[in-house]
Amino acid sequence: MCLGMKPSPRPPFLFCPWCKGDLTRDNPYRQVCCSCGFILYHCSSPCMGAIPVDEHGRVLLAQRAIEPFFGQWNTIGGFLNYQEEPLEGLVREVREETGVSCTVLDFITITADTYGENGQALLNTYFSVRLHPGELRPQDDVSALQWFSLDALPDALPFASDRKALAVLRKKLQSPKFKELLQHLNE
Repeated sequence: MCLGMKPSPRPPFLFCPWCKGDLTRDNPYRQVCCSCGFILYHCSSPCMGAIPVDEHGRVLLAQRAIEPFFGQWNTIGGFLNYQEEPLEGLVREVREETGVSCTVLDFITITADTYGENGQALLNTYFSVRLHPGELRPQDDVSALQWFSLDALPDALPFASDRKALAVLRKKLQSPKFKELLQHLNE
């Protein structure tokens, strides 16, 4: 096992999705078909997280309308679609959850996390974004949208990756580059 890597908690699949042959687990991260040699990797699912920032340095969070963590606050984002370009997926998620589009401002961080009762492994990539003008309308799996100061975030942010991304963003907002960027958001 590679240093720092955890075995997949997923139970092994029994049959190959291509030829229906038996699958065997040759290491903690993959299974191999005994008949055709197909390798089934147990990988993290790619997700994009958007943190809208306004000219005052506040961030927009979404209240969850679905489980897990129904009613709690998190960043805007979600799973990438099959072969979707990451930044296109980021903009799509913002539009799906807020009703408005956005412009990507800056990379924040990449984190690993888990999701749901089955502990699905995630690879989350976060960017700060500027929302385009328009009425914010909670949509998709969101029940409410609210601007928060980074010094007054909701008490319980359920996802560790969101907490980490917001902490990294807080530090970035102190940089001269980001302060200048915020000054020009309304131009």
